[in-house]
Amino acid sequence: MTDASAHRLRAALLASYLLAGLSAFTPAWAEEMPDSTEEPAPDVSTDPADTPAGPITLRLDQGFRLDLPPGWVLEEAGGDPGDASGRRVVRIVCETPACARTREACTLRLRPKAVEGEDDAARLAGLHATPLSRYVRLRAVLKSTSASASIRKPLGPERFGARDWIAVETEAAPRFKSGLFAETVVDGRYLGAICKTCETGAVRHEAARSILASVRRVERSAAR
Repeated sequence: MTDASAHRLRAALLASYLLAGLSAFTPAWAEEMPDSTEEPAPDVSTDPADTPAGPITLRLDQGFRLDLPPGWVLEEAGGDPGDASGRRVVRIVCETPACARTREACTLRLRPKAVEGEDDAARLAGLHATPLSRYVRLRAVLKSTSASASIRKPLGPERFGARDWIAVETEAAPRFKSGLFAETVVDGRYLGAICKTCETGAVRHEAARSILASVRRVERSAAR
């Protein structure tokens, strides 16, 4: 074999080794590249029609008012999206792109009669003052959450905005919504909230807490 032939043979062998090494690394490079998409992610849409409406001040019976963040709406709203008067049970839902995954919603409940007590602090404390009433409350929230649900945060006082609430959080079984169950008394009037989410992270119910923090009550004469 001449020197020229030997040189060409070595060059061919080196080229084949390089090609083999390159093909071995190609799958790893492909895994590192993000998947391309033809459509923008929902949360970066620039279409004005996709922009969540809000915020909206929601009017409930008995003079209650609360603020809905952008993207939260009154279910079965009539001509006025902020009018929930005439209902003792009111449901609000989140329709933002993020909520397509978390499916957050809250149900608000009023009572027809005022809560008895010296003041709102005493009335609130009296809602679950006995071991039996606490047991009944915890059993009810677990049943409302799912089979095999557990208590995530115990029943007790919690501050939302300027008001004291009695709240408890539940941890749902897989494929069910976890819940935030809260109650308050304002000027002797009861307001209860059941907020649920599919979120499973450490931080949950942020929007629900902001809604509850906005709760206030106006006298009937001022509400007209």
